[in-house]
Amino acid sequence: MDMGRTIPATALTPSRFVVLLSAATAVSMAYGVTLPFLPFILERVLQPGQLGAVPWHTGLLTASYTLALFLLSPLWGVLSDRLNRRAVISLGLIGSGASLVLLDNVSNLTMLYASRMLGGIFAAAVLPAVLAYIAEACTASERPRKFAIVASFTSLGFMLGPMVGGWLSSMILSPSDGMRVVGVLMPDSPFFVIALVSILCALGTVLLSVSHNQPRIAADDDVSPTDKKQIRLALLLTVITVFGVSTAEVGITLLGKQSLLLDPSAISQFFVVCSLVMITVQIGIFPMLMHKFSIQTLLVIAFVLGTIGLGALPYARSIPAIDVLFGMIAAGTGILVPILSSVISAAAGQGQGKAFGQQASAANLGQAIAAASTGALFFAQPGTPFLIAASMLAASAAIVLRWEIS
Repeated sequence: MDMGRTIPATALTPSRFVVLLSAATAVSMAYGVTLPFLPFILERVLQPGQLGAVPWHTGLLTASYTLALFLLSPLWGVLSDRLNRRAVISLGLIGSGASLVLLDNVSNLTMLYASRMLGGIFAAAVLPAVLAYIAEACTASERPRKFAIVASFTSLGFMLGPMVGGWLSSMILSPSDGMRVVGVLMPDSPFFVIALVSILCALGTVLLSVSHNQPRIAADDDVSPTDKKQIRLALLLTVITVFGVSTAEVGITLLGKQSLLLDPSAISQFFVVCSLVMITVQIGIFPMLMHKFSIQTLLVIAFVLGTIGLGALPYARSIPAIDVLFGMIAAGTGILVPILSSVISAAAGQGQGKAFGQQASAANLGQAIAAASTGALFFAQPGTPFLIAASMLAASAAIVLRWEIS
């Protein structure tokens, strides 16, 4: 794999980079804001005799969102290669915002599932096109740093979403028709606020360079068999990485609600800690580590951190203990994401959108499996999903030790 290979493109100006970072942040906010509220929305739309199924539906709702991401991300990535990256990003943001407005108006379980699936369908468009745009505009040596910044802003969005939700939680927990404008909009709802952010970010895409929106064909003829093998293994590790952190996210939501009896605001604080750790690692620590350690060493360290955090979470009995362990998982994920993205980009040749669509799909597969299995396994035995995820991360560390990374 040639880490020095670049794809000709115009420079990534600061204003364009800000637009791309804003898009990544907005779509992450749209996902993060929903997590603390799903159990409470379910309690509102389910019948009294069905409340025991709240953990099950919490997992399935998250899984439906990520399943849509899994199925659609490769398609959006190919479309961004062949047609128009700017239009793909804009459409994804508008659709994501519309799904949040729908979520504000759900009155039954069917509408709730529909809103989450629509959100996933359109959110799938954004990150593959954003990363492909950056990959084309940067040299190979610049990509790890740029990808780390993008990852940190997605973490920021994941933090801001629950924070906005915590501030405006009363509008979700006790909605009334009197709050609505023109019958459907609730301006004081966190879902409406983040939908508005998504629309504004979509308008900002007009600043993106036209030169990155010309038709292109994603070819495989410049990708060697060795590079294809590197991509496949990086995709597998992406699945496992996201499976681990998603198990922690869904599991901590249920742990906080069912075991610690916390309200949405308190549960949101766990995600704030997670995001702050990721941002600190990706912006402040990751660049220094890249100069001191090999990619293989960093991957092993990151997987070990996640293994310890997940393995110990079932035994945590206090909020500070959960914060520390969730922080370890976040730190490991903060290292893994930009490294795996850089490996994939360096091996992808001209098909950057296709490659990042595949990585997004791999990430969403891990997220969907974790979301669906965590709800069911937690219902049976709360510690089981954490221990399964920990064992998979430990196995990944062993795989990396045998991986010959070019």
